[in-house]
Amino acid sequence: MLDLLWSKHPHKRTELRRLKSKILLMDATIIPLCLSVFDWAKFRSTKGAVKLHTVLDYDGCMPSFVHITDGKQHESKVAKTISFPPGCVLVVDRGYVDYAWMNILDSTGCFFVTRSKSNMKYTVIKTTKSEALMEGGIIEDQTIELIGSPNIGNAGKKIRQVRVLDSTKNVVYEFLTNNFSWKPKTVASLYKERWEIETFFKHLK
Repeated sequence: MLDLLWSKHPHKRTELRRLKSKILLMDATIIPLCLSVFDWAKFRSTKGAVKLHTVLDYDGCMPSFVHITDGKQHESKVAKTISFPPGCVLVVDRGYVDYAWMNILDSTGCFFVTRSKSNMKYTVIKTTKSEALMEGGIIEDQTIELIGSPNIGNAGKKIRQVRVLDSTKNVVYEFLTNNFSWKPKTVASLYKERWEIETFFKHLK
């Protein structure tokens, strides 16, 4: 059950640190501004805002990258300008899903964990199911092949998809990663920890 899998156990942070990889959480948030004072920060017709793009280091939950743009700038465009260290684990929501960019991360030795887009086209190459997986809320651990345009490099690209049930909401979550060696439970736990950056934004505001 996902609610059990994601419950706040004291050892969870220690468990993820055993990956011996730098875990980075990336997201962006809107900072409202008074348009009459900051006329350069026009966001909507009567509202002003900037967007704060942040990469949070999971160790200590301190920012390792901060960039401010106008409120309309899409976060994925900023993500493409950042260089990430090889071997790191980058955790992002599906607003960052860009298959060409994910190919670049993979080719530079970076791991990623994100959520699948609902319109993602793929074929299933391999599916693993077992009672042991179900006890952790894992429905399926799949190797899939993306179907898309060769000019962005995602056609025929193999990737891992972990499908997890949240029994409290009766919702199935699907997570993507380019790491095929982690336990499926680890993939789900890494994405859950993305909420650390949401908490950071709340404290900031």
